[in-house]
Amino acid sequence: MKLKKEASSKMWNTLRNTTQVIILFIFIRYLFDEDPSNDRIGWSVLIVFWTFKGLFDAVEDRRKGNKKSMIANIAFVIAGLGILVWQGMQVIF
Repeated sequence: MKLKKEASSKMWNTLRNTTQVIILFIFIRYLFDEDPSNDRIGWSVLIVFWTFKGLFDAVEDRRKGNKKSMIANIAFVIAGLGILVWQGMQVIF
């Protein structure tokens, strides 16, 4: 039982770190290219990174039983999603 839980935890950490590294590479690519119109995409990708990080941290806090931190992370995720929706609406309209 303990080995299965450790394997699941290790897989979760690998998934979490891989996702965050990929998002950071996308951020760097768009923010530091020569086309200044891509800066908006780069900053939006950075907000996606922080939103995913908050989501992963909220799940980890739930597993550990740290409810105050979990609620703060969920509020952070909601704020990040709100900013992304707002930015998306500006691009569409």
